[in-house]
Amino acid sequence: MSSSHATLPIEMFLPRETVELIDRYGARFPHDLALEQEMTIIFSDMRGFTELAEQFKPREVYASINASLAIQVRSIHAYGGSVNKFLGDGLLACFSGENKSERAVACVAELLRLLSEHEGRLLPCRVGFGINSGNVLFGVLGDEMRWEYTVVGDVANTAARLCGIANPFQALLTGDVVADISPACKEQYCSFLGPQQFKGKKQSVDIYEIVAAPAHKPCKDDAY
Repeated sequence: MSSSHATLPIEMFLPRETVELIDRYGARFPHDLALEQEMTIIFSDMRGFTELAEQFKPREVYASINASLAIQVRSIHAYGGSVNKFLGDGLLACFSGENKSERAVACVAELLRLLSEHEGRLLPCRVGFGINSGNVLFGVLGDEMRWEYTVVGDVANTAARLCGIANPFQALLTGDVVADISPACKEQYCSFLGPQQFKGKKQSVDIYEIVAAPAHKPCKDDAY
């Protein structure tokens, strides 16, 4: 009597970029592979997670985090982005190619609406976002025991810092993201907050926030 097991696609467990490289190199995968690319990076993080984990049972916390991440993953993929990794109660996502920043901004604007609507259905899932755009290094980190293909550089670091200071249901983005989108998208989604000086950085960073629309309306010159 034989039994068959369905094989889950590897894309369910690894980022799209990693799967493409595995397909390309196979067993000859170079351990020092690092590629430069223009990308728009999104970090998300749940606010007040420590208090959440302290007050509720682990399975309740798990269900809430999973529900929040599922909403984010669906939107990111719908707008042509890729989830690079989950970071506990948040994630790191990458957008590349044509209109990368416009797609990322529209995606996060949609997520601000969807996540706020989700509030109260399970536990509080008050998420903040940080977005930056520029030249990043996509490289393999680790050794033969454990490899991970991830994004490295100041662009990702700044996006993570913005995420760290964002309020619940707030998305902060840099002037580099705004410079990479159309005037129509800037007018529709972006509000200037002012310059921010981060520790360790010589120059201040111009910070904008995304104003979430009641429902997504594509920019005039969007080409998703």
